[in-house]
Amino acid sequence: MKSKNISAKRVIIATVLGVICGLFCMYGTMMKFPGQFETAILLSIVYNRALIGFVIGLAGDIKMHPATRGAVLGTIVGTAMAISAGMDSLLILTLFSIAYGIIIDVVTTKLP
Repeated sequence: MKSKNISAKRVIIATVLGVICGLFCMYGTMMKFPGQFETAILLSIVYNRALIGFVIGLAGDIKMHPATRGAVLGTIVGTAMAISAGMDSLLILTLFSIAYGIIIDVVTTKLP
């Protein structure tokens, strides 16, 4: 049976990209809704996007197109944050989770 190799480089790159996406998402939230969210909520956005990146980094051996894999994993990981935010934000947070998942997986897969 062939053992699966998890690339530390892939995990690090994907996690860093997740943090970058999270910071971008947090900034957008702060600009769109100034003063409406506590620091803990804003940091949870960064954490969630970093977690999406980390999971995508671990999933490099899953045989799917990177965009599809990123969308699926972004949806799965991002749904927890979307549900906790409430029904008003469910769709938009899920769509952003999908988009960030695709970006993270495609870029991570294309980098050497």
